[in-house]
Amino acid sequence: MTSTGAGPDPGLLGAIATAAAESGAAAWLVGGSVRDLLLGLPARDVDAAIEGTAEAARRATSTLETGAGWRCRARHALFGTATLEGPDGTRVDVAVTREETYPRPGALPIVSPGVPIVRDLARRDFTIHAMAFSLGPAGVHGCLLDPFGGRADLDGKSVRLLHAGSLADDPTRVFRAARYAARLGFGLEPGFVAAMDRAVTEGAFERISGERLRRALDELLAEENRTVAIGILERLGVFAAVVGGWGVDDSAARAVASSAGTSDAWARLLAPVPASTRLRVAERLRFPRALRREAGCVP
Repeated sequence: MTSTGAGPDPGLLGAIATAAAESGAAAWLVGGSVRDLLLGLPARDVDAAIEGTAEAARRATSTLETGAGWRCRARHALFGTATLEGPDGTRVDVAVTREETYPRPGALPIVSPGVPIVRDLARRDFTIHAMAFSLGPAGVHGCLLDPFGGRADLDGKSVRLLHAGSLADDPTRVFRAARYAARLGFGLEPGFVAAMDRAVTEGAFERISGERLRRALDELLAEENRTVAIGILERLGVFAAVVGGWGVDDSAARAVASSAGTSDAWARLLAPVPASTRLRVAERLRFPRALRREAGCVP
C-alpha cells in the first residue's frame, strides 16, 4: 500500500476486522475511505464492507455494537447496512457485500447480499470508489484491490462512471459526481455526457422521487465549492432534466457561494428564475412549507 499515512485509526479498523472474522466473514475498507486514504486526506468517516452472508454481517455489527464506546446509530435492513459510531466518535458505515439490479431506470435497486467483494465493487458509482483494502487486526493490510482502474483515475484527477447506464440506473449519481469533482478539483470524464443523455431519454429523472432529488441537491449546496459543482450540473443539463426550462446562470451560482445555510442557498439559486419556474421546482422537489416561503416559491 502506498499512501501518506493519513486515514482511519488502525485500532478502529482492526476492531471491524476482528468482529467480521469472529462471524466467519472478511472485512474490507471501501468507497470514499479508500479514495481519501490514497489521496492522503484526513479520514471523514469509515466505509466497511463485510464479505460473507447477511447474517454474518449482522453478527459482526452486533459484536461491534457491544464493544466499549461503540454505538449503533441506524440500521437499514433493506440494504443490509448499519451506521455505527466508534469509540473516538468516527462514523462507521458497515454493509454486507451485495449486488444491485435496477428493474427500470430511476427505480430503487433490488439487492442481492453476500456476493464476493469484486462483484460488490462493480455496483458502485465511480471507479475512484470501486477500490478496496483488506482489513486485519492491525488495520489495513495487503495490496490495493482495484479491478476497474480507480487508482489511475485518481492519479489523472478524473471522475469516471463504471458503465454507460450508470446515470440511467440512479440519476443521483450525477449530483455526487459534481460534488466530488468540485471538492477534489477533479474533472468528469467525457462519458458523462452520453450517460446523461441516456438517463434523460430513458426517463430516469422523471421516475425518481422529488425528495431524493432535493436531498441530493441539499448535499451539493452544503459543499464548500458549491459554485463549481453547480456549474458542472448546469453544463450537463441536469437542472433542465429535473424541471423543464430550469437553468442556473453564472451570477446565481456565484451568489450561492456566500449563502448562509441551505435555505439561503436555495433562495439565491432560484432568485433569477421566473416565478412560475420557481413554483414548479418547489412542486417537483417537494419543498417543505418553510423552504417554499424562504426560497420565494409561493404564489
